[in-house]
Amino acid sequence: MRELLDNALDAGAGEIGVYLRDGGVGSIRVVDDGWGMSREDLELCWLPHATSKISSDEDLERINTLGFRGEALSSIATCARLRITTRRKSDLTALHLAIDGGKLLGTAERQGGGGTVVEASDLFFAMPGRRRFLKQASAESQLCRTVFVDKALAFPAVTMRFTVDDELRLFLPATLAGKPADRASELGTALRDRVIAAYPGVAQSELMRVMEGSGEDFAAVIVAGGPSLYRKDRKYIHVFVNGRRISEFALVQAIEYGFAGWLPGGCFPVAFLFLTVDPSLVDFNIHPAKREARFRNLPAIHRFLVELIGRELRPLSVSYAGLTGKVRGDSPSPAEVRRPAEGFVAAERKVDFAAALKGLSAAEVSAAAGAATDSTALESVEIRYLGQAFSLFLVAVVGERLFLVDQHAAHERLLFERLLAQKAPSQRLLVPFAINASPEEGNRLAREQEALLKLGITLEQDAGRWLITSLPESFHGHEESLVEFLAGNHGDANLLERELYATLACHLAVKEGDSLEPAAALELIRGALALENARCPHGRPIWFELSREELYRLVGRII
Repeated sequence: MRELLDNALDAGAGEIGVYLRDGGVGSIRVVDDGWGMSREDLELCWLPHATSKISSDEDLERINTLGFRGEALSSIATCARLRITTRRKSDLTALHLAIDGGKLLGTAERQGGGGTVVEASDLFFAMPGRRRFLKQASAESQLCRTVFVDKALAFPAVTMRFTVDDELRLFLPATLAGKPADRASELGTALRDRVIAAYPGVAQSELMRVMEGSGEDFAAVIVAGGPSLYRKDRKYIHVFVNGRRISEFALVQAIEYGFAGWLPGGCFPVAFLFLTVDPSLVDFNIHPAKREARFRNLPAIHRFLVELIGRELRPLSVSYAGLTGKVRGDSPSPAEVRRPAEGFVAAERKVDFAAALKGLSAAEVSAAAGAATDSTALESVEIRYLGQAFSLFLVAVVGERLFLVDQHAAHERLLFERLLAQKAPSQRLLVPFAINASPEEGNRLAREQEALLKLGITLEQDAGRWLITSLPESFHGHEESLVEFLAGNHGDANLLERELYATLACHLAVKEGDSLEPAAALELIRGALALENARCPHGRPIWFELSREELYRLVGRII
C-alpha cells in the first residue's frame, strides 16, 4: 500500500481514497484524481524496474518523487491479481490493465473518471508460503492505517480517506489550499491541523504549537506539544524529510536535545518534524523501503533544530510582570522578574549551603538567566512564607496567589544557573583524583577530554589510569561527585556541560526532609519565583500556583 500511495501523491492527486477488504489480504484499492497514465506508460508500468520518474542518471542525484525504483507494481503484479484503470484529463476514455500472478491478461478501453484506480486483490495467491505468515485481518488493517497516516501527515493539501470493509475509519480533509510551495506562510498551521486530525487523542489541540525556521539549503516545520505534553517513550517523535517518514536517530536526538531541561527525566516530547532539504544533499536510495536517508549537511541541521526548539520554548517561561497574570498554555507559571539568590541555610543538615552559593551577584544571575528586567522588582512584592509541607514544599502567599515550591528543585535550578554563568579559572590539584574507568569508558573520556578542558577540568593519563589534575574552584570539595559522574555513561558530549552541572547541582541542593530556617526558605522562594525557566535541570516543575479564585472554587465558595 505504501508504494501505491507514493504513486498517487507523485501523480499530483488532490484526493486519495484507500479501501481495504479483509485487512488488505482480500483487496487493497487506491483511488486518486491525479494525472493518470498514457497507454504506453500503462503497458510498461508493471514490468521490472520500469519507472517514469527517472529519465537520466542525473535524476538519481536530485530525487523529487516519493517513488522511483520501478519495483512496486512489478512486485504486486507477481504476487496478486492487479487491476489498473487510468485516464488522463485530456483523454476521452480510460484504459484498463489486468494481470494475474505476473501474467498479462490484456488491456482494454473503459469508462472512467480522471486519475487512476489501482486494485491488488487475493494477495499472495501465487505464493501460498508467504500468505501463511500474514497477520490477522485486524492487525493487517492497523499496519495499513499506520502507513496511511505516515503518508497523509506530510501532505496537508491532499484530502485522504481510509476505509476498511466499507466502513470509513479515518477522514483527513485538506488543510491547505493549493500546493505547499505556493502557500508556504500557511504550511505550518496546515501541518498542525493535519497532525491533530490524525492523532486527536495524543496531539492535544490546545497544546500543539508550530516552530518554523530555515537554514542554508533546508527548512523545518516542527509541530510539537509544550512542556506539559510528554510521554514515557519516543513513539510520537516522527521525522519526515521531503515528504517521507524516515528513521534517523540524529534528528530524533536533536528534538530531544531541544526539549532538554523542559521535560522530566525519562520523558519525551510529542513532536513531528517536517524537514525540507535540497534533494542534492540527501540520498534516499540506501534502504529498500526508503526508511533511512544519508545527509551531507546533517550536523548543521542537528544544531539548527536544537537551537530552534530552545528558542521557541524560551518564551513559554515568561509572562509575568511584577507577579501579575497567568502564563500562557503551560503550568506551572514562572515569574519574569529576577533577583539574586543568597545563601540558603538548612537547620538540620550539616551542609554549608551558603558556601554553595557564595559570591553570587546580581550580574551573574542576570547573565545566567538572560535577564532583561529590573532585578529589584520582586522585592517590591510582599511574599508571606507560611511554612514547610511534607518536608519538601515551601508554602507562600504572594498577593492573591498561593505557591507551593519544591525546595530541592528550586535550589537545584539556582545552583545550576550559577554554574552555567560562572567563568572561574581552573586550579591545579596537589593530589589528582583517579577515575576507575573500563577500556570502553576510557575511550569515551578521551573523546570528551577537549570538551571538559573548556569547562576547566583537565584529564590526564598516567600508567593506564585517568586522572583529574585541575578543576575550577566551584568543584573543590565535590571531587568525588565529579569522579562518579565522569565514570558513568552520561550521554552525548554535546550535552556534557549541562549534564555535569545538573548532576553537581543535584548533589549540592537541599533535599527532601531538610528543614529550612524561615529566612532561608523565604530567600529560596524569592529565587525560585525569579527564574526564567521554572523547571529543574532535569525538567521537573519547580513550583505550583493557585489563585484565590481557584481556591474558592475548589471549596465551593464560587459556583
